[in-house]
Amino acid sequence: MHTALTPRIIGYVGSLILTIAAFFIVLYPEFFHLNTQIATTTLLCLALVQAAVQSIFFLNILSEKGTRWNLVVFASTISIILIIIVFSIWIMNHLNYNMMM
Repeated sequence: MHTALTPRIIGYVGSLILTIAAFFIVLYPEFFHLNTQIATTTLLCLALVQAAVQSIFFLNILSEKGTRWNLVVFASTISIILIIIVFSIWIMNHLNYNMMM
């Protein structure tokens, strides 16, 4: 029981720290002396680290049997999500140009 609970506690504490860090960067940007671009980049990096922490500690991507197959499915899912996000942003950016007469 102790060995199964330890990674979850580590993941919970890590996620909590990353969430609080992102919250304070958004709430008090002048305290950290960050302009908008650096704050956005920092938040993006914190989000990627948070996704990695949750994938490792909560989804057990690296510690289950059949890890290779799980990673293939996980990578495919992430790829599809990224394709949808990137092309949605691309469509929205070009919408103004395409709608002009």
